[in-house]
Amino acid sequence: MRSKILLTLMMLVATPVLADLERSGPASATFSGKGPAGFKLEGKTEEVTLKDDGKTVVISVPLATLKTGIDLRDRHMREKYLEVEKFPHAVLEVLWTAIQLPEDGKTTTQTVPGKMTLHGKTKDVSVTYTLKRTGDAYEASGKLPLNLKDFDIILPNYLGVTVKPDIETLTSFQFKKK
Repeated sequence: MRSKILLTLMMLVATPVLADLERSGPASATFSGKGPAGFKLEGKTEEVTLKDDGKTVVISVPLATLKTGIDLRDRHMREKYLEVEKFPHAVLEVLWTAIQLPEDGKTTTQTVPGKMTLHGKTKDVSVTYTLKRTGDAYEASGKLPLNLKDFDIILPNYLGVTVKPDIETLTSFQFKKK
């Protein structure tokens, strides 16, 4: 009997805190890259998922939903460069202890450490975010510069035009704390 009680207590302690973060409203994730002679490559999706285990906020973007405005380029991006069949998501993890939630009616901006997983590689990153609070609702936006080479992604190239390895990612969403 005593071992059952001890086992139950251990399971309760080991179980993560239930999520107290709920996405509300619209969301978007975008990337932009540059090439020679002013060439720009931009992609966007409105699919962003939030998870919260009480210790870490996890922001996930399904890469197959990114659109650049040109179907053939989208197919090449998904199949050749991002290999979404093998690596379907870009995932950013940030510890709650690093996040500063503003008071009601206030906005905060800060740069925090995180872990980015892309193309099967996880790297330490610095993400700059802005949070605006209205009551129990928050508007969040964050930017994260990435280098495609750090994640072993082949640099997109078409007709001799190669995208530079440094890209900028932006994510925005709304959430409520339960």
